[in-house]
Amino acid sequence: MDPDAGVIFARTATGAAVALGLLKCGRIWLCPVCSAKIRHGRAEEITEAVVSWLRQGGTAYLVTFTARHTAADRLSDLMDAIQGTRANEEAGTKRRPGAYQRLITGAAWAGDKRRKSNQEGIRGRIGYIGMIRATEVTVGEGAGWHPHIHAIVLVGGRTEGQRGDKRITGTFTPSEDALTEWEDRWRAVWTRHLAQVDPGFRPTDRCAIPGCECGGKGHGVDFKQLRTERDAKDLGEYIAKTQDGKNPALELARGDLKGGRQGNMTPFELLGRVGDLMGGVPEEEAAGHGSLAWGLERWAEYETAVSGRRAIEWTRYLRPLLGLTGGDTEDDDMDVLFQMDAADGFRDGVQIWDKAWSGLVGRSLDLAVVEAVEGREISLDVLGDLVQSAGQSRAFLRVLSPPEVAELYDALLGTLARRRELAAERRKAEAAD
Repeated sequence: MDPDAGVIFARTATGAAVALGLLKCGRIWLCPVCSAKIRHGRAEEITEAVVSWLRQGGTAYLVTFTARHTAADRLSDLMDAIQGTRANEEAGTKRRPGAYQRLITGAAWAGDKRRKSNQEGIRGRIGYIGMIRATEVTVGEGAGWHPHIHAIVLVGGRTEGQRGDKRITGTFTPSEDALTEWEDRWRAVWTRHLAQVDPGFRPTDRCAIPGCECGGKGHGVDFKQLRTERDAKDLGEYIAKTQDGKNPALELARGDLKGGRQGNMTPFELLGRVGDLMGGVPEEEAAGHGSLAWGLERWAEYETAVSGRRAIEWTRYLRPLLGLTGGDTEDDDMDVLFQMDAADGFRDGVQIWDKAWSGLVGRSLDLAVVEAVEGREISLDVLGDLVQSAGQSRAFLRVLSPPEVAELYDALLGTLARRRELAAERRKAEAAD
């Protein structure tokens, strides 16, 4: 990030080493390291939103959307069907909405001022204020690709104003009739749109695909209400940050933690198997399933299908409506990454100047540096030996106190902000040309 500052390895309160001076890719779909941090930060953000809403007296649902699929279906086709297509300026094609976008359009949903019987629409009758959507993908040799959407939907709100000026004025409990109308509407819209895109994607009540994640229950739309005030206050079964699949925030955000069911693999499990097989691990000993050729083909297909898509997305204006800041862009993901780096606080650290770091990386000693930092005390002797073995001087090392780490970290964040500003100006100039 800053050649003059070099690389700073800070030691957190838990003893872990965090590299603060290195740029990160921030690719939530493709990088196991960045994905884990971004998703963890997003899970905390989602938990805060849901807890806040339930404490205000609102109601929340975890809604899961799935489509029927076979091993012959392409992931890009399934993603287009549920998430919509992406715009392509070079080809002159516009973005086409998927089944997800269809859920919150139309007079039945939004209301019709010309019809007295449906002035407020389903949206008004349930008090819909917005939702948070996360898309996940698994794959298996038998069942093929299984993309699905988890959404936490917040309802029971009274609001005034429009768009960015909207504000919450109160909460209420939607009637059973209104909730049933909502569920029936979303199931019908989801099913109808998928059938129009491809009859083979039409959800069914029962699934006959061996090894499919649904466990034979079929595909479509599933509603689970997040019920109690205790859940919100204690961060318990529904809200707490557990990793056993019971927490809606982690169910939504932490796709990197999940193992595929019934023989399916998450993308990072697939990537791990590819790495094992490329490293010489026998097929029968490597975790997961599938040949190396099959795994490489699936990973390449996955990269193409998720490119340019958002993994986690909030309804526009929902954050400020709940009193939260932030956004869903790649820059926002980078902010989450750096926030997670500093989440546990810094005890101390070591600064390695740019020339020495280049030598260490060139000899694949970066992991050894991490191990030397993670301990009861930072081992300057070990680090010095490593730098010398890379042909550099021990003078390129400096142990840092907690205030020094914080000062250098703030400077690095300033460098990142300036780079963003320059990049934005460059893009603006290129667009003008």
